[in-house]
Amino acid sequence: MRIDTSNIFEIAESSDKVVCPPAQVFKNENMDFLLTIGGHIVEDKSEYQRLMNLLIEIGEENFLIRENLGATITDRTIPFEAKISVKSTLDEFNNKIKEFDKHFGLTPWHWFVNGQKKTWGIYISEYPTVNIIGCDQSLTEKFRTVFNIIDNGYEKEKEFLNQEFNVAKDANFKRQFLDNYNIEKTP
Repeated sequence: MRIDTSNIFEIAESSDKVVCPPAQVFKNENMDFLLTIGGHIVEDKSEYQRLMNLLIEIGEENFLIRENLGATITDRTIPFEAKISVKSTLDEFNNKIKEFDKHFGLTPWHWFVNGQKKTWGIYISEYPTVNIIGCDQSLTEKFRTVFNIIDNGYEKEKEFLNQEFNVAKDANFKRQFLDNYNIEKTP
């Protein structure tokens, strides 16, 4: 069964019109959005296993990880993508990703992660270096448990994000990011 990333994410028709943060990458802007530190899909083996258990619980058999090609400076015209079994281990996941880049794996690129269900997706962002989990309200608590997120994760990642936002040349980047992902409603 083909897993369609465009069911969850806004995918640009061409790399010169790429959609990535601070823009909203999720089609359903009414999802709950949770943040974790980025750079990889998970922090360790136990977190990966909790994620796989959740995906099995919601009826996924596989998930897809697909490069957001336009957000990456490259000569490639076809994004790297890999279909991963929910019965996989973190080592198996990492080995699959190393087919893409033997030295860096996931970083420093932008990635879409989703399954067959339209109820969840994870966007692994190079800048800011966070993972944005979008999910239906019925899955919010489950994703919080998997990733040990309190509320939407912003308070835990706030200092790190402020450092990253201060590097942005566009003063509106932070506000756009926070608004697009319903992270913080105060100015």
